[in-house]
Amino acid sequence: MHDPTPSTEDQASPPLAPAGSSKARFIEAAALEFVDAGYERCTIRAIAARAGTSIASLSRNWSGKRHLFEDVFGLHFAAIEAAQNRNLDLLEQAGSPGLDELLYAFYRPVLAPFPATGEASPATPSHQVYCKALADPADEAKAIVRPLVAPVRARMIGYARQFLPQGSEHDLYLAMTLVNGAYIYPQVHGARLAAVLGLDEKSIDWDKAARGLGRMVAAGILSFRQDRP
Repeated sequence: MHDPTPSTEDQASPPLAPAGSSKARFIEAAALEFVDAGYERCTIRAIAARAGTSIASLSRNWSGKRHLFEDVFGLHFAAIEAAQNRNLDLLEQAGSPGLDELLYAFYRPVLAPFPATGEASPATPSHQVYCKALADPADEAKAIVRPLVAPVRARMIGYARQFLPQGSEHDLYLAMTLVNGAYIYPQVHGARLAAVLGLDEKSIDWDKAARGLGRMVAAGILSFRQDRP
């Protein structure tokens, strides 16, 4: 079984602005405000207040809210997806990885918190920005996210096809629903579930959780494949 050291940090994404600049503070504040409020309720006024800068900073750097969030989502998606791709590349180079290994490589960066590079500080939760952006119902947020996630999504769909060679498109849809839901739910609704179970969410070992989820999801998909007539 391959076990490459998982990558949890992005070292390749160029900074969008010098650290500490008003533009950098605006981007970081927008990310944190988005995590708290969602896209529709995330106002420029609230972002400016959190950043400790003026609303005029927006017009100096962006044409509007959508333009701002193209930079915000772009920064954090690049951080997550660079780590995912490095993990998956390492497995492929080692040869014939199992589905559980591929899923662990995919899940690790989106479940275990890590800071993005560039102008984002260690306090900026890239994994939460990523997952909540994928789940956000706003049409504008969906339009921004769609091209950002497309390459890694296509890669994961390819793996699903590989492990369900006789599966129909409906089977593939179900498999990807399972793959995606397993990491988005913990970030979007995990705190609520932990409270219901009486669990301290901070006590969760997310590296171990990523591996466990990979095994659970892989076992379900492979069992489904074996049970096909």
